[in-house]
Amino acid sequence: MKKLYVFLMKSLICIILFLVMAIICKSNVQYKDYIKSRLYEDRISFSSFKKFYDQYLGGVFPIEEVSSGNINYVFHDTLMYDAVSSYEEGVALTVSSHYLIPSIEEGIVVYIGEKEKYNQVIMIENKDGIDIWYGNVCNFAVKLYDTVSAGTYLGESCDSTLYLVYTKGNQYLDYEDYFQS
Repeated sequence: MKKLYVFLMKSLICIILFLVMAIICKSNVQYKDYIKSRLYEDRISFSSFKKFYDQYLGGVFPIEEVSSGNINYVFHDTLMYDAVSSYEEGVALTVSSHYLIPSIEEGIVVYIGEKEKYNQVIMIENKDGIDIWYGNVCNFAVKLYDTVSAGTYLGESCDSTLYLVYTKGNQYLDYEDYFQS
């Protein structure tokens, strides 16, 4: 009964916050334009949302269980490679042909698609807001907005090269600070 009460209270607070924001947007065009630009033009930081959720709503909604879909949680491997070299803004790893790629860290899949110089890319935003790009990936095992844990199977390398790039916001980060070779 207590869980139901907590759930109802937190739901009521969320509804009230939503209605207050709707009233503010309706009454002031500047706020409306600001919120519209943040929602439609900027990329939403899922790590910030996850921190907010954990702090204020944690345990109310089973986000991980619902959003994770049919990810294979049996696959808990670490990233294995034969050689490492710098490539463009990141690193190129020499792996076996059609290597099964594990996630380095937990996070949320925020992009799946083509990136110039990296072929097909899976981008995962981790809890610190750092995006890890996995490039040259085929046969994706995850979908957009899936929650993945470290070691979760993402897909396989298209050939014997896997690209990794670290970014935060629109800035490329030095892979040597984040990737232990």
